[in-house]
Amino acid sequence: MGGRYYVETFGCRVNQADSAGLAADLDLSEHERVRSIAEADLVILNTCTVTHRSDADVRKAVHRLQRERPEAKVVVTGCYAQRAPEEVARIEGVHLVVGNAHKKSLPVLSGQLLDHPHAAPIVVHSTMDGVDPLELPPVEPVTTVLDRTRPFVKIQDGCDATCTYCIIPSVRGPARSATPERILGAVATLIAAGHQEIVLAGVHLGTYGLGLPAGEREDLTGLVRRILAQPGLMRLRLSCIEPMAFPMDLVDLAAQDRRLQPHFHLPLQAGADRILKRMVRPYRAADYLEVMQEIRKKVPNACLGTDVIVGFPGESEAEFQESCRLVQAADLDYVHVFSYSDREGTASTRLDEKIDPRIIKERSGELHRVSRELFHKFLDRQLGQHLEVLTLEPDAEEPEWTSTLSANYAPVRVKGQLPANRLLEVEIVGKEGATLIGRLPSPAPP
Repeated sequence: MGGRYYVETFGCRVNQADSAGLAADLDLSEHERVRSIAEADLVILNTCTVTHRSDADVRKAVHRLQRERPEAKVVVTGCYAQRAPEEVARIEGVHLVVGNAHKKSLPVLSGQLLDHPHAAPIVVHSTMDGVDPLELPPVEPVTTVLDRTRPFVKIQDGCDATCTYCIIPSVRGPARSATPERILGAVATLIAAGHQEIVLAGVHLGTYGLGLPAGEREDLTGLVRRILAQPGLMRLRLSCIEPMAFPMDLVDLAAQDRRLQPHFHLPLQAGADRILKRMVRPYRAADYLEVMQEIRKKVPNACLGTDVIVGFPGESEAEFQESCRLVQAADLDYVHVFSYSDREGTASTRLDEKIDPRIIKERSGELHRVSRELFHKFLDRQLGQHLEVLTLEPDAEEPEWTSTLSANYAPVRVKGQLPANRLLEVEIVGKEGATLIGRLPSPAPP
């Protein structure tokens, strides 16, 4: 028997795409998708496990569900379920734990759970670390969209890198890719459905093509070119790309074709060479700086973002300051700041010279301040410009305003209740906090 289900997603864009895949599978069974937890018999938590905070967010969500919807069955899947299934099963209120390798079985398992409730949580799990990619679930781009104006199309999964701080290879397995034909088919379906912007997502997006048979192999730039040739495509955006796998040809494409959105996010992680070496990142600070400066030269209006980990084992105050200086020298527009914490199963847990959590908190606060300054400068550069924006949704707190997103990733509010998924040109007339204010052009006189 099927049931009414609701999916709640934690973490990255790949997880968002995975949740759409779960919904696609559930929709093909006897399950019925509902728009709120209050209506659901089954609540599926698709989890992240990058940090301890990610895990804590999931535990809080389960406890919230016990209060708000105690009769619902709670299924935990995704990366936290893959990394620590028994730990997840011990959370009071969890009924079923499904690792990443078994997500395709979730419709059947969920139906069985509803038909035959168990007192103890059921755990369905097998390792993905070191398993041959051919034995893992294939990467399948889907066209189901979960309440999003901008659908994420997953084209790649897994990672073969050995960064010492990262648990992702263990919970997602080795790198593998969707076939170009499947991706192009998904994109065509989404275009036909009227979506104005499509986002390509992957765990290690720059390695797209790995795992494909020789006759089907395509690199990321070649794939993007083929997508841009699709009739009816309006906007294509790329999610995070690691700097060691970033193809500069993409920048040339963005400079030539305005449909490839001028927004590039390349994780730095540290601005000091010694720390990069301890992280086993295959580049140096000067390499990263050169790439970002080249992007800025070719696409001056691009929004450039990065990730930085503060407090990595052995990081001195001077090395932290190197990171702060580098994000400014690279002319970045924002920084996602992550506070280092040991993650069981990663090599960095064995490194010495752990940093005091109080120092990590201070450094995080300082780099957050740097990021805010960079982002405000980015927003200030947009004042007086005419930008193409995509309408997203009315502002939750002020419904007389509509939230939109510019091509170069600036958040813009526009007066009026406008339908989602419309491309408009607005004049940037002001700024409120970390959001721009856009004005629609006046209607032509009769």
